[in-house]
Amino acid sequence: MENQLAKSTEERTFQYQDSLPSLPVPSLEESLKKYLESVKPFANEEEYKNTEAIVWKFQNGIGEKLQQKLLQRAKGRRNWVFVIVFIE
Repeated sequence: MENQLAKSTEERTFQYQDSLPSLPVPSLEESLKKYLESVKPFANEEEYKNTEAIVWKFQNGIGEKLQQKLLQRAKGRRNWVFVIVFIE
């Protein structure tokens, strides 16, 4: 039984990573729609309307610029995900 367990763990984590296709960058609209869907159950009507306004402002403001940066990053890197920190 011990030998069977040792044989079943021969594969390593991320062993096939290089053979998998990269994930596409989702559209800004798709990402924001999913964000609003995820917020809705936790917000009352006023909070949700405020959140929608903020999302609209983001989409029509810096959001498009950041989306373009993601698309550029995806062209040259396998993992295009990165974190952006905003400090007001």
